[in-house]
Amino acid sequence: MKIFVVIPLYNEQRHVVKVLKEIQKYKLPVVVVDDGSVDGSVEKVKSLKQNNLTLLEHKVNLGKGAALKTGADYAFGHIADAVIFMDADGQHEPNDLNKFIEVLETHKYDAVLGSRNFGYGVPLVRFIGNKIASVLIGFLFGLYVSDIICGFRALTKKAYEKIKWESSGYGVETEMIIRLGKSKLRYHEIPVETLYHDNVKGVTILDALGIFAQVIQWKLTIK
Repeated sequence: MKIFVVIPLYNEQRHVVKVLKEIQKYKLPVVVVDDGSVDGSVEKVKSLKQNNLTLLEHKVNLGKGAALKTGADYAFGHIADAVIFMDADGQHEPNDLNKFIEVLETHKYDAVLGSRNFGYGVPLVRFIGNKIASVLIGFLFGLYVSDIICGFRALTKKAYEKIKWESSGYGVETEMIIRLGKSKLRYHEIPVETLYHDNVKGVTILDALGIFAQVIQWKLTIK
C-alpha cells in the first residue's frame, strides 16, 4: 500500500525540521504544503536533503483546508493509496504513524481518525470543547467521533474522492467528519498522543464560532 504523509505548514520554523526528521525513519513519501509562511519555514524545509520530501507552496495564506487539499491532490495524483495528515507544529507524535499504517494496511477502513481523548492528558478546557463538538455533531448528523478536530488522521483514495471538502480554514476537520458520515464510509478511531508546546495556539473562540456557523450551513446543504 502506497501511503503519503501530508503536512500543512504555516509559520512553524521552530518545529518543522524536527517533525520531518522524525518522520524520515518511516520512509514514507512526505508532502509539505507551505501556506504562505512569512517566517523562515520554507527555508528550513528546503535545507533538508530528504529524497522522499516534496515541498509545495501557496504564495499567500489560503487556510489549512486549502493546504490539505493541495497536498492530498498531489499525493493521490502520484499513485498514493492513502494519505496521513499531520501538523507541522510538533503536537503530533511521529511514533503514532505506525498505528495509522497498521490500520490502513488491513484494508478494512476508509478513514483512520486520531483521538486525543483516550487518556493522553488533554487540557481540561480543550477536552470539554472537544466533547461538546462531538455531541453536537452526533446530534445533528448521527455520527459520533470522540475527537472531531484532531488533525492527525488518514484517508484512503476512495474516502478522499467521496468527501472532498469545501472548507479552506480550520473547519476542515469538522467538515471531513460530517461528509464521512454522510458517505457511509468505514472509519476507525485510534489513540494518539499530543504534545502541547504552545498553550495559545490552536482553534480560538472566534474560530469555534465560525465553525459552528459552518456546521449549521452544512446541516442545511450536505445531503
